Amino acid sequence: MPYDEERHEEGGREGSPAALLPLLRTSVDRLLSTAAVLSDEDVRAPSLLPGWTRGHVLTHLARSADSRTRLLTSARTGADVPQYAGDEQREREIEEGAGRPADALLGDMDSALRRFLAAAADHPSDAWNVPVRWLGAGLRPVRRAVGSMLREVEVHHTDLATGHGPARWPTWFVARELETTTARLRTDPKAPPMTVCADEDQVLRVVGDGQGPHVSGSAAELLGWLTGRSDGHTLTVDPPGALPVLPVWRS
Repeated sequence: MPYDEERHEEGGREGSPAALLPLLRTSVDRLLSTAAVLSDEDVRAPSLLPGWTRGHVLTHLARSADSRTRLLTSARTGADVPQYAGDEQREREIEEGAGRPADALLGDMDSALRRFLAAAADHPSDAWNVPVRWLGAGLRPVRRAVGSMLREVEVHHTDLATGHGPARWPTWFVARELETTTARLRTDPKAPPMTVCADEDQVLRVVGDGQGPHVSGSAAELLGWLTGRSDGHTLTVDPPGALPVLPVWRS
């Protein structure tokens, strides 16, 4: 199942779309380079997401980009264009597209991501705060589209199981997302009490009442564990013991 940006976006933590766009372009180029060498056999192989092949992940990324292009269109024109008609539409489109040959999957994803990048680059500067209809989240500012697409690209690049893991996530991405992710956990009643601390900045990020264990390690490994993209085996827990059990990462 996909990492669900529209259900997890936190208000006030999205950077300027203009500042994020160059970073997104770089992440898109890296993703496309990875996908370009996948064969038909490769795209039928399992991804890191249970029940999904790499073809599912590539199709999801294409449709995710198209959904955000629709939101930009809605904000720019004033037309009521939702991100998706509903969960069924999203799931159906992914299933219908997942079995295609590798070149068709790559071409579709490339085109969809380029369309989104072009639409975001051309978006009027005074229309970024226009509310649009996100799936499962109601009316939220369209400015979230760029940051959430960036997160989709980096996280699902990892899900392709081609070696792009947390250690290869850009430093700026890790720093930004560690803040966003721990902030989400602070509002999740299912999150265990704990304190998270990255070696790089030594900032104590408290979840719950903070009475639980202290979990530390590199920022990338912490983020990988918190987002379900790493088992956290390199992290340190104090007092010694098992890592806290996290709520299922919404997908």
